[in-house]
Amino acid sequence: MNSIDSEPRSSASTDSWEGILETLRRRYPGQKDSVLFCIYKLQHNPDLTLRDFAAEAKLYGIPTAGRALHSARQLLGLIKETPAPAPVLEEVPVTRRRRDRTPETDDGGASIETKVLAAVRQIQSAASGEAEQLRAAIRQAIAILQRAVGD
Repeated sequence: MNSIDSEPRSSASTDSWEGILETLRRRYPGQKDSVLFCIYKLQHNPDLTLRDFAAEAKLYGIPTAGRALHSARQLLGLIKETPAPAPVLEEVPVTRRRRDRTPETDDGGASIETKVLAAVRQIQSAASGEAEQLRAAIRQAIAILQRAVGD
């Protein structure tokens, strides 16, 4: 018994597209028909591309787009989204100078400028890592879109 058969039956036959769509709407509330159609097709073959079933979707009057296919893949667990790790910043200790001290006596081996420069370098390094992660995500998105379009 598959999961579609375990849903309560309504007046529409589950053999017709209307019945299948009704069942999918109950199972995935709030999703657009284009996403539901992609889910239905991917349940039968997870390797399908948009090009493989765009004509069939058009017959049912369902607009298809790469975003719908991507959303369907996410809902079915075919795509694992990994969150970007948060950059770890070291805490820079702040020392307060008393007005009666001179900079030479309060230096303690590291000047304020050195600490500020170290903090700036750390922030730049974290930003550089985030930029590289963003570039990788954009490359991955382009690859997904190219597969969805069928190039």
